[in-house]
Amino acid sequence: MEFIQIQGGSPLKGEVSIQGSKNAALPVMAASVLVPGITVLKNCPEISDVSCMCEILKSVGAKVTREKKTLIIDASEIAHYRLPKEYVTRMRSSVILAGAMLGRCGRIAFHQPGGCVIGDRPIDLHIRALKQLGAVFEEEGESLSAYADRLRGRRIVLPIPSVGATENIVLAAVLAEGTTEIYRCAGEPEVRALCDFLNAAGAKVTGGGSHHITVEGVARLHDVTYRIEPDRIVAGTYLIGTLAAGGDVFLHNAPAGQLTAVTGPAAFMGARIQGGPEGMRVKMAGKIRSLGFLETGVYPAFPTDLQSPMLVAMCQAEGKGCLRERIFNGRMDVVSELNRMGAKIEVRENTALMEGGRRLCGCSVTARELRGGAALVLAGLCAEGFTQVYNRCFIDRGYEDIVRDLSSLGANIGSEG
Repeated sequence: MEFIQIQGGSPLKGEVSIQGSKNAALPVMAASVLVPGITVLKNCPEISDVSCMCEILKSVGAKVTREKKTLIIDASEIAHYRLPKEYVTRMRSSVILAGAMLGRCGRIAFHQPGGCVIGDRPIDLHIRALKQLGAVFEEEGESLSAYADRLRGRRIVLPIPSVGATENIVLAAVLAEGTTEIYRCAGEPEVRALCDFLNAAGAKVTGGGSHHITVEGVARLHDVTYRIEPDRIVAGTYLIGTLAAGGDVFLHNAPAGQLTAVTGPAAFMGARIQGGPEGMRVKMAGKIRSLGFLETGVYPAFPTDLQSPMLVAMCQAEGKGCLRERIFNGRMDVVSELNRMGAKIEVRENTALMEGGRRLCGCSVTARELRGGAALVLAGLCAEGFTQVYNRCFIDRGYEDIVRDLSSLGANIGSEG
């Protein structure tokens, strides 16, 4: 089994470039199905989730090629509507193909999507919204199928601002008849990026990145070239890694404007942060100050994807700390592994309580999901001795090469197995 080995105690120093965004690339790739021609995606991250989406696109008839950081998708001929279980069950983001396939083909059949186990993430919001646009769903065991003779725009109010449901509605509405109004939708940068991509391809979408999106249906999209924005979660991971392990790091292309909910707490804890058009510099020396209380929330609040990495910093801070998870109810699984390293975190329902001031010790730990796996790597940077993080495959779903990146910053890190 492949694992990452870290010898802790080395502050991070140097420069690293931030990869393209996983959470922007996947919905944009799904949207390429709506383009009856060529989609060129620049700065597309080389991660396993993108590779998985490539295989799904190929399975329905698209031609996909990669030239370094550029992904070229030819969706001129979409010949199939059944998504392969082998890939759908690996990645939850595959569910956003429902809106795109209904918009392009009027049909889709797929298995219940998989992905990281981080709590309840039902897709009923997606199904309910697509039904409002005219889709008819049929369920048989673990499989779902849907068809629509004609999708028609209408007013949709989401019960919660779900990112995936928002994206699915937008994708289904682009080629639908009439206008779709979406209220209480997600305002994440990745939703705005999807809307920007669709507009570049000839769609008529307004309000992307706000809580009210309007989609005026069009007859057809055209060829498009689009650049994937930098990954705010990867940038946030390395920012928190510098906070926790110490050092002086410049994050090239880090989207500082999307990370204010992270830079604020990090600065309070002692990090000196400077952001600009070329990226972000993070400098940390001395002990970490206690943040006291922090909770995750929908954008622009502190992102749930950085909750696990922040636990690593907070458990070492001088003074008690409390981190409440408000998005996913199963995202505290990493705590048991951090406690094996000496973190001493107590979980009460959706809240982690820390006495602070802990010195971490290296040992063998196991990643159970993507962001928790990254947090364990950060913990290894801070720990005394050697740490082995098993199940690297989870981390590779969202980080091009975390070993390469941290090694370039002076970490004593490698991969074996």
